[in-house]
Amino acid sequence: MPSPIKRFAPTPLQENIPSNGTDQKIDALIELVKKQQEQHLQTQHQIKVLADQIANQTVLIRQLLTERSNSEEIENIFPLEKEEDMLRLEDEIRPETRNKYVTAMKKILAPVGIKKGLSRIVSADIMDKYNIHGVKQKKGFKSLPKFYRALLDSVPDSASGDVEEELRLALMAQKKVFHKKNSLKRKAESQENAVN
Repeated sequence: MPSPIKRFAPTPLQENIPSNGTDQKIDALIELVKKQQEQHLQTQHQIKVLADQIANQTVLIRQLLTERSNSEEIENIFPLEKEEDMLRLEDEIRPETRNKYVTAMKKILAPVGIKKGLSRIVSADIMDKYNIHGVKQKKGFKSLPKFYRALLDSVPDSASGDVEEELRLALMAQKKVFHKKNSLKRKAESQENAVN
């Protein structure tokens, strides 16, 4: 018994080829191959562009992750407890590392602002010994220009626009809190001593 005849559906290639004449069929094939080559080249170009974009994104993500881990390491040095810590930080802040310190301080100050957040940057002990200009028997933050400038640059945007004035007011407020706590502590100690 003869095998049944299989019928093939026309392929897209066969549909695009005119049926009259061999030369026309060859020309149509050549034209079809050229179009497919052009499409292939366009696809390759698009793939290359996408690959370049992915490579750039990968580099940026790695940089962000590195900066984030560096920022977290730097955040751990705050608050500065001793004057030596501030002097060491002044030496460590260089043009290539400055942004890391500013970013870390911004991250610390952002949720609460400079007035409440300054104590998260420098301890009350340091704030008691310093003021901005170094007057009235205090040391000046301006005597540590790299730290001072980084601190000013890390202050969240202010309504007044005068960042130095906001820092000065924050120092005054934190000193007031510091002295109030010390006063209450001394008062409690004296009352305890009077009872004994």
